Amino acid sequence: MHRRELIAAVAASTSVAVAGCAGGEDGNYEFDAAPARIPAEEASEAGYEGEEPEPFTLEQEFDVAGVNARVSATTWAAGYENSDNGSALFVASTPDASVGGQSVNPLVRANDAELIRRLLEQVDGQGVGGDGTEIEADDIESRGSETRTILGEEVEVSILETTIDADVEGGDGSSGETEDVPVLLYLATVQHRDDVVVLVGVHPVAVDAGDQLMSLMQQVEH
Repeated sequence: MHRRELIAAVAASTSVAVAGCAGGEDGNYEFDAAPARIPAEEASEAGYEGEEPEPFTLEQEFDVAGVNARVSATTWAAGYENSDNGSALFVASTPDASVGGQSVNPLVRANDAELIRRLLEQVDGQGVGGDGTEIEADDIESRGSETRTILGEEVEVSILETTIDADVEGGDGSSGETEDVPVLLYLATVQHRDDVVVLVGVHPVAVDAGDQLMSLMQQVEH
């Protein structure tokens, strides 16, 4: 199963106070995170390939103290994949943004399932969503957690399991039938400077890549 099919299936299966702020005039606010990434050497040594972080912007309107505010929050995201075992790691840094004491970044406010869905949608870009049957957040089951040191902080990495509908390619490279694939998800969030850094790892249950993904999470730079 290739990364696009896996990302599309996970995205369909699962339905982040301010600094770095510009503006504020006329109720318009702009926030920009600092990029987070896995160093190329560490990623390569672990068997993962990826590209430099790319920005995407979330825009929303909020009522702040009776005044309509338009907020633009720029998040940076990058994806790393291991073609040998079908695992992938996604890294995002998003402004820990608030206006008038109200959090205005939907990624910061999202629950685990929504956070995973939003992040993977943006990393994969257009075409995410797939034709598989959607699985609600209730179909995501906890499989415990582990504590890892990320960006100098002791962080609890949530381990989740779900089953996704994924297209599996045939031997000739053509699209094969859709099948249910159990996957494990690893989710970690850490507040660092003025941003929230989010890391999402994913691999098929049949593959033993959890320690590898969490070790790679510990290498993140921001």
